[in-house]
Amino acid sequence: MRNVVTALVVGLACLAGLWLASVDARTDDTGIEAGLLFLIAAALAAVRPRAAIVLAFIVGAPIPISEALRSGTFPVGIVALGFSVAGALVGAYLGIVLRRSASSTSA
Repeated sequence: MRNVVTALVVGLACLAGLWLASVDARTDDTGIEAGLLFLIAAALAAVRPRAAIVLAFIVGAPIPISEALRSGTFPVGIVALGFSVAGALVGAYLGIVLRRSASSTSA
């Protein structure tokens, strides 16, 4: 069961990263996109806290990669990785706290 959830979370992270990269290519709403990066990475990392950093890079990496391919220069979208890492760390912390509080109340 644990492997199925992990595969599902990684698959959702891939889809979210690709979707966010396509949104970045079509719009100029940087604040909304940064918030989405943070929230998506946090939600996925709350489900799988041990994979928080990997999930952050899966969600955040497509944006600077697509910008580098389009412009051929150093991508400014590297900041997207910062937002996704911050979100993943916050989500992992919340996921751990919620699991511990749920296990202490059920025991």
